[in-house]
Amino acid sequence: MALYIDTKYVRLISHRVRNFKQKGNNLFNMSCPFCGDSKTNKLKARGYVFAKENNLIYKCHNCGVGTNVANLIKHVDPSVHDEYIMEKFKDGSAANTTNTYHAKCNSTPTIHIKPPKFDRIQKQTIFEHGTWASDLPSGHFCLNYIENRLIPKEHYNKLLFTSNYKAFCDALIPDHGKELVEDARMVIPFYNEYDELIAVSGRALETSDYKLRYVTLRTNDSEDKLIYGMERVNLNKKVYLVEGPLDSLFLDNCVASGDANLALTVKNIHAKNIVLVFDNEPRNKEVCKLIEKAIKSDHNVVIWPDNIEGKDINEMVLNGFSTGEIQEIIDSNTFYGLEAIAKFTFWKKL
Repeated sequence: MALYIDTKYVRLISHRVRNFKQKGNNLFNMSCPFCGDSKTNKLKARGYVFAKENNLIYKCHNCGVGTNVANLIKHVDPSVHDEYIMEKFKDGSAANTTNTYHAKCNSTPTIHIKPPKFDRIQKQTIFEHGTWASDLPSGHFCLNYIENRLIPKEHYNKLLFTSNYKAFCDALIPDHGKELVEDARMVIPFYNEYDELIAVSGRALETSDYKLRYVTLRTNDSEDKLIYGMERVNLNKKVYLVEGPLDSLFLDNCVASGDANLALTVKNIHAKNIVLVFDNEPRNKEVCKLIEKAIKSDHNVVIWPDNIEGKDINEMVLNGFSTGEIQEIIDSNTFYGLEAIAKFTFWKKL
């Protein structure tokens, strides 16, 4: 009977807990009401209620808190907790555990949360050892690089220059503990939807070493996928997801994955209408595998026409296409399901 009462009252608080689901007999999953789970991904649910002996207990795999169902119910809804205790004693199922329940329920359980390694960094306009591209003098070699790539001028204030990438990162996060290069780089800041700086990526300007072309440093301990542009995207509109951060600056309402695994990244973007825009590489086996996987996972995918030259959006712009033309090409060549499979089959050149 004790298990039945526990289950009954867990269901009674379900509407007060985010992402509550029943996974099986006496097994429930939810976003942790103690730590809140992830602040950047509201679909994260790492709290579990499960049976142990003849009672239900709670465990969160994010913050590590573990407690009985009585404490969980009290934390979520004290009024329901009072009813729960009354029914437990009325039924007699708690007759031998009176002191135990009162001792555990009179105080909120201690939550052991791993302290963050870095302080949260809000969006800022001044970076030590860094200058916004919009403030660079005419003729500066970093500004020349940006201009030569035809990046729209309205986005110059989203890119930085530093003459020493290591000094830039050391000033930003003194205890980052990562080996970094000391060369001059264009810096691309990554923000989340709460305007918190979550990473910086330094693009080399004076090196031919491909492995060091981009050096990225996270500014927090999160293991969530890095996505560029989340602070300015409107999730209520159609969202375009591309591979490269710089490519995203040429499209409206666009974010970037930073790699080719768009189907993995899209899981962290909570919009109803998302279009996956892979690079135009029909002879790249890995890209083709990822596109095929995305189609089979029921995503909207762009299949580039054969007459389009350029492996990515920036190259297409350099080849003479306007941003408006590229946007129109993308919208006219977005496919789904069987049609996407047919178009993809003719597009790939493996």
